[in-house]
Amino acid sequence: MKKNYEIIYKNLEENEKYESTIKQVINECFKIEKLEPTNLYISITLTNSEEIEKINRQYRNIDRPTDVLSFPMFEKEELDQFINENSKNTDVNVQGDILGDIVISVPKVYEQAEEYGHSFERELAYMVVHGFYHLMGYDHIEDEDQKVMREKEEYVLENLGIKRETSPEKSEKELEKIEEDQKNKKDKTSNSGILDAWKNAINGIIYATTTQRNVKIQLVIAVCVVIVSLFFDLNRAEFLCFLFTIILILFAEMCNTAIETVVDLYVDVYHPKAKIAKDVAAGGVVIAAINAIIVAYFLFFDKISDIGLNFIENVVNSPIHLAFATLVIVVVAIVALIATARTNKHKGLNHKFTPSGFATLAFAANTIIWLLVKENIENNIGVVILTLSLVLAILVSASRIEAKAHKVSEVIFSACVGIIVVLIIYGIALGITSV
Repeated sequence: MKKNYEIIYKNLEENEKYESTIKQVINECFKIEKLEPTNLYISITLTNSEEIEKINRQYRNIDRPTDVLSFPMFEKEELDQFINENSKNTDVNVQGDILGDIVISVPKVYEQAEEYGHSFERELAYMVVHGFYHLMGYDHIEDEDQKVMREKEEYVLENLGIKRETSPEKSEKELEKIEEDQKNKKDKTSNSGILDAWKNAINGIIYATTTQRNVKIQLVIAVCVVIVSLFFDLNRAEFLCFLFTIILILFAEMCNTAIETVVDLYVDVYHPKAKIAKDVAAGGVVIAAINAIIVAYFLFFDKISDIGLNFIENVVNSPIHLAFATLVIVVVAIVALIATARTNKHKGLNHKFTPSGFATLAFAANTIIWLLVKENIENNIGVVILTLSLVLAILVSASRIEAKAHKVSEVIFSACVGIIVVLIIYGIALGITSV
């Protein structure tokens, strides 16, 4: 009997248990779909999370691991025609035609088997049959298509007698847990209030900053251009236009990330409509970048000729501009620190020690106010303003501790970050003008 598959191990050791399950599933799939008379076969690569992440990044431009990837060699109409023309080529000596490639992350299979409450064999079998039907031209983008594909998958598994394996003494508890998880997932799809919405929005920013390479690059560029803008005598309208352009690029990139994530949620194979959605989203980022170049031309072209000491002194001569630009840089700095902590890859900053954005901004603002009113510190108004800003900064920090969102050490660290960043920026600005 000819072999319907080949198994490739990449960064994994060979395992008879894996091969036994795969053989069983593939043979049943070929039997049900009447592919046995053909010389078609499937290539199945078993690998780890790191390798499948590389493949995902290389072929789908997605920088994260997944459970299974499918790379079909035929469109559905082409495959039907091929099967009809080659249904009698059963000679085992004839070179087979590959139906497609399936790549499976074995660690992900173990993880999902535990999460869903069934055996590793059942989860591996599902990954294989899921990948197989993608190779056959089925997808789950539309609800109707998803229903057809799921019915075929379940039919194969039922024929093989592969079901969820739940021990009797734990079945009730597991069912309760599943119901509770489903309820929690339903609750998480909507915000309970404005604070919850704000928190989720911040999490979205942190996610984009942590996982998206383009967002990281654009944040670095944003900081650089904000610093450069300090050396130009921009009025309020020009500075507002300048900041709006920067924000527009970041907004477009985050929308692009959101669209790609939604598309990848429903599509794990190449699909023309998925490509269109991603290409259009990426096009939006390009348009935002072109807009930034146009804005930069009109804002800075005439001002470049003013380079000199007077040009540099614009930094100090526009205290509002300097203060606002400093706050922008502080925001980027604290987002970067929080993103670093969320990755949980560092000894100092990790999920157990996460900086507070509120405390950082509060003390950064207080430091800026102190620098602006220090010349009038002997004046009662100056003292009152400084005192009120300090009290507000302390109250903001105390509220983060009271809400148990951050520890005292995290708030103190964040306050120091805000103060130090402001002093460094103002120190550099004043140092340049004194030259």
